[in-house]
Amino acid sequence: MRVSLTLLASASVVSAWTELLHKTIMHKNIDAIVSPGAYTSHMHTFFGSDAITNVMPTTEDLQQGCYSGSNPNDFSAYWIPTLYHVDGDKFTEVTLFTFGTYYTTAYAEIPIPKNFSMISGKASAKTQAEADHPENGLQWYCEESPGVLEPDAAKMPTKACQQHLRFSLLFPNCVDPNNISAYGFSDSATNNCPEGMKRMPQLRYSARYDTKKAAPNGWNGPAPFQLSCSDTPGDGYCFHGDFINGWYEDAALDMLIGDGNGRDDGRFISGSHGTSAIADNCNPTDQDPDNGTSDYLTSLEMKANGGIAALDPVVSTPSITSSTMSTSVTAPLATETGQKRRIGQKSKNSAKLRQRLYADSL
Repeated sequence: MRVSLTLLASASVVSAWTELLHKTIMHKNIDAIVSPGAYTSHMHTFFGSDAITNVMPTTEDLQQGCYSGSNPNDFSAYWIPTLYHVDGDKFTEVTLFTFGTYYTTAYAEIPIPKNFSMISGKASAKTQAEADHPENGLQWYCEESPGVLEPDAAKMPTKACQQHLRFSLLFPNCVDPNNISAYGFSDSATNNCPEGMKRMPQLRYSARYDTKKAAPNGWNGPAPFQLSCSDTPGDGYCFHGDFINGWYEDAALDMLIGDGNGRDDGRFISGSHGTSAIADNCNPTDQDPDNGTSDYLTSLEMKANGGIAALDPVVSTPSITSSTMSTSVTAPLATETGQKRRIGQKSKNSAKLRQRLYADSL
C-alpha cells in the first residue's frame, strides 16, 4: 500500500480524466441512499449496475449485476431525478440522448473507497439561493451555447435549444478514509480538503436531453420540462445526483495514475476485468420489477401514502422508441370491473389533483 500511495502522490498533480457513457436501466421511485427499503422516493432514472434496488448495496453486491456502461471494471450505481415534458396534464419522460460520468484525478490522494456512496445537489431546492453551492457547479444550458446561462444558473433555458438541453453537476472530491460517510468538497482556491479528509477522484455528471423530439415546436419562456423532484416546469433547482461505488479495486487504483504526459484528453480506466471499452453481454434490467412504480403520478401517490398506490395501477404507454426508455402517462382503457383512473385526461380537476398529490408527498 505504501508503494501505491507514493506512486499516486507523485502522479497526483497530473490531471487526467475519463468519460463513460451509460444507457438507461430504468425509471423508478426508489432511492437506496435517502429512502432505503422504501418505495416512497420521487422518480429517478438509473444507470450503471442493475443490481441497484431500494436496498443499500455494497460494492460487491453491485458487481453481481449487469452494467449499462462501456467499462467492465465499473459496476457503480448512478441516478438522477427523471425529467418529464409537460403538456397540460400529460407527463412524458424526455429521452436522454447521452448520459456521461466523468472522473478527474488532479490532486487525488486516495482511490474512491469501497462501499462509498454520496449525493450532490439539493432535492428540496426551489430557488437559486437554495440550490447554490460554491463547488458543485450545477447549471443547465443549451448544447449550442454552453457559456450562455440564465441569471439563475440552475434554471433551465427560457428559449428553445437548437441542439440538446444539457446539465452539469460536480460531486464532492474529499472523504474521511476512517469514516466514509463524511465527505465534502476541496477548497477551490487551495485545493485542500476539510480537516481529516483526503482528496479522491472527482465525479461529474453530464447529459444531453433530446428536447427537440419532446417539444418540436420549441418554447419561449419557462421550459416545458419538469423534474420529478419539482412541481414547476422549467425549474432545475432541485436537480441532484446519487452515486454508489462499484469499481473493482484495481481499476479504482488505476484511475489515480496519470499518463505521464500531463494530458487531459481522456484515458481508459483499466483493470483485470478489461483494458478497453466493451458492453456487458447481459441486458441490464430492473431486479425488483414487482414493486415500486415507473409511473410519475403513481409515484406521487406512493410517496404520500407510505409506499402504497391509492388506486389501481396506472397504464403507461411507450411514446418514443430509443435506446433510452420513454413513456407517457395516459388514461387507461376502460374495463368492466375495477376502479378506473383517468391520468393524462384533460379535466378541470386533474391539475388540482396533481398539485395536491405533490404537496402531500413533501
